[in-house]
Amino acid sequence: MAVNSGSLLLVLTLLVALSTLFDVSTALGGRKAKESDVGFKPLDPKDPKVVEVAKFAIDEYNKEAKTNLKFQLVLKAASKETTYTLIIEASNGSILDKYDAVVSLNGNSKTLVAFKKQ
Repeated sequence: MAVNSGSLLLVLTLLVALSTLFDVSTALGGRKAKESDVGFKPLDPKDPKVVEVAKFAIDEYNKEAKTNLKFQLVLKAASKETTYTLIIEASNGSILDKYDAVVSLNGNSKTLVAFKKQ
């Protein structure tokens, strides 16, 4: 089975971004990864820009997956340059779930890089 470079880059970006948020051990010495290890800095989940990016992620996912998730709140957020990693709480009817999202910003445009239910 062939793997295209776009898919591989997406997976690697998601793994690096999410490892920051979830305190995954690093390969060297088993110590926990810190934001400074990979360049991600924590953000205030209530910051209006963070909330805007999270709502964008939900809206884009709804379009792509033909779902109807409703944004509730951002639980955790970090950024590195123009990439945001988020843990978002969203409802699907009466069910609340947590989602991991990665959004890339380029000027005024945003791109949903990854979105996955935890």
